[in-house]
Amino acid sequence: MMKPTFNQLISFCTVAEVGNIGRAAERLSISQPPLSRQIAQLESNVGAKLFTRDAKGVRLTIAGEQFLTDAHAILALMQQACNNVRAVADGQQGFLKLAATMYASYSVVPQVAMRHKASYPDVKLLFKELVPTDLISALQDGSIDAAISFGEPTTSDINSLVILQEPLIAALPANHHFADNEALNLACLGDDQFITVPRAMAPMLYDTILSQCQKAGFSPHIGLEVSSQQTIVNFVANGFGVALIPASMQHAQIRGVVYKELAGANTVQNVLMWNARNKNPSLKRFLSLCREIRDELNTAQWRVINLC
Repeated sequence: MMKPTFNQLISFCTVAEVGNIGRAAERLSISQPPLSRQIAQLESNVGAKLFTRDAKGVRLTIAGEQFLTDAHAILALMQQACNNVRAVADGQQGFLKLAATMYASYSVVPQVAMRHKASYPDVKLLFKELVPTDLISALQDGSIDAAISFGEPTTSDINSLVILQEPLIAALPANHHFADNEALNLACLGDDQFITVPRAMAPMLYDTILSQCQKAGFSPHIGLEVSSQQTIVNFVANGFGVALIPASMQHAQIRGVVYKELAGANTVQNVLMWNARNKNPSLKRFLSLCREIRDELNTAQWRVINLC
């Protein structure tokens, strides 16, 4: 038994709607004999009479009424499938795999995620945290579509966009002898033990912190190296030492830590990275959204500067 074709379903539904082979043929822009043959072939394919014929035209049989219900469902499903394919190809539907460092989760990632959900509700955002050194390889092997991290060196196949620049701040234990000072001279921490990320894991962040201390006239004594910024702040809270961290890490709201602004603070970049060969249609729209967020954040920073 042959299966009904898509054209046969359309012809059947049209005949059922108008109740007349001739008028249905006009609507379908074909002649009556080919349409009659299509309906006859369809009835042969399904093994049942779908219409009764009289002088006024055609009427559905009980089997025809059931087949009409199913045919409408099939055509609607096919239309939805076509709509879905177009939406995915246009980046309006599907999924996007985003990875970021834990630090970025306190800076721009929440804003990016919320804006993406509002703008593209049918594109599922799959998020995971990775250490900076794992992001590039994940972009290269396609296990993620985009990444947000510190401004680290990339390879020729990885594109990047600076979304936000923010200053370093000092994190001190709440019982530190400079914790109650209104202003902090970084040089006063020259004898303290510093907690920082290993250079091999985030070289640009490490070098930015080192440069900040050298501008203050000393090289920091690195007493402890920790992979995540949140863990660094936790160690500060427990009195293991002091740290220079990106300003957004204040949002971690960890007890037992006092944050101090630095005069002439070096800045840390929040960088969006993606593989130039990535073919996910949703990525293009995500990049455009991130550029909009970048422009808004830069405008907000200039307003703060002007107010100061």
